Amino acid sequence: MKARVLIFLGAPGSGKGTQAKKLCEKFPGWLHVSTGDLFRKEIASGSELGKSVQEIIASGKLVSDDTTNQVFASQVERLLSQGPVKGLILDGYPRTRPQTQFLIDFCRKSGKLEDPKAIELLVSEEAVVERLSNRLINPRSGRVYHKLFSPPRVPGKDDEDGGELIQRDDDKPEVIRSRFKLYTSQRDGIVNELGNDRVNQVPGEGETSAIAAQLSNLL
Repeated sequence: MKARVLIFLGAPGSGKGTQAKKLCEKFPGWLHVSTGDLFRKEIASGSELGKSVQEIIASGKLVSDDTTNQVFASQVERLLSQGPVKGLILDGYPRTRPQTQFLIDFCRKSGKLEDPKAIELLVSEEAVVERLSNRLINPRSGRVYHKLFSPPRVPGKDDEDGGELIQRDDDKPEVIRSRFKLYTSQRDGIVNELGNDRVNQVPGEGETSAIAAQLSNLL
């Protein structure tokens, strides 16, 4: 039986990561596939591809569609080889129309994955700014906190390793607005490639549990 592939679409800060984790906890056999985690794991593997990605990131450059696609394929093939998978929830990939084209082709060639579908979390620009400007990150693990909604037990410290939490440069208001506009400019290309009939929209503002319930019903 082929694994299902669900793309979470939405602007940065729309809650994709939070909701993906909740769904995977509720539905055994589903895996949360985050772009950031894929890059970190490819780098940690010591592969030539991982070394290339590390150099690109260290130089401050954007990782190209082609390299992002290679990392995605490498890491997803590894996940599928480790045992039965019922579904993948993609968080942060694809971000562009070319990445979407690659994903559709990859799923069809793999023989293990269904054609991808998507859920878009709808959140206003102002809500995104409020959410992300209060976000804190553990730079060692990628673990995320929020000063208002999910603060660490000790301010500025990670609950698990006790290390310092940081605010990413791209979580500053002026940068957040730029990222929001970038998402809206790329969104139509992704949806057009998938087909409107393969995209469901869910309001992403409100109680986290209520949003999670809607997503569970759709899944």
